[in-house]
Amino acid sequence: MDKSKLGYYRDKLLAKKQQIENQISSIEERGLHASMGDSVGELSFYDNHPGDLGSELFERGKDLALRDNAVIQLDNIEKALARIEEGSYGYCSNCHRPINEERLEAVPETEHCTGCRREAEGQGNRHLRPIEEDVIRPPFGDQSVNEAAYFDGEDAWQAVARYGTSETPSDLGEERAQYPNVYVNWDEDLDGVEEVDNIPYYLEEDGKITRDYTEKERG
Repeated sequence: MDKSKLGYYRDKLLAKKQQIENQISSIEERGLHASMGDSVGELSFYDNHPGDLGSELFERGKDLALRDNAVIQLDNIEKALARIEEGSYGYCSNCHRPINEERLEAVPETEHCTGCRREAEGQGNRHLRPIEEDVIRPPFGDQSVNEAAYFDGEDAWQAVARYGTSETPSDLGEERAQYPNVYVNWDEDLDGVEEVDNIPYYLEEDGKITRDYTEKERG
């Protein structure tokens, strides 16, 4: 960028700097430099309901936000003036490509080109799954209904679904689904890894353990 353009943008930045400094001074003169009690002229707040000062509190919060925004703009202008002195003004600090003059004319204190600024303000990576799953590791974060020998997401759902859900038998499309067993895979065996593990066993008087296969068949 030639010296004439640098001088033009320097004058533009200095004029904007003066405007923002005047804005900050005006905001502070409206009572922002004083305490809340002094700014509203109240001797004491003890006899006032908080709602009585709602408007005053809103205006003070608005002034604080306006001043903070002006301070940020002022800092960006100072950095832009420093880049002019360094000779890097007009180039994107991210991709190092020239910033088009239309953007510099609109926002002379900018340090990013249109493309990099649009990318920085993008929506980023959206979560298609609940955010909680980022910290819930498998097997508890696995919501698939695959058969597994360990306690997975399917088992966690079944453990709480048996106490009741908003589903009806028609939602499941299963002829055998009846209340209160109205949830996916309600008839799955949860007591053992294999069916043989669910055969009842008894401790005899002599200390021997026996299994009753007939009771399993009757059940």
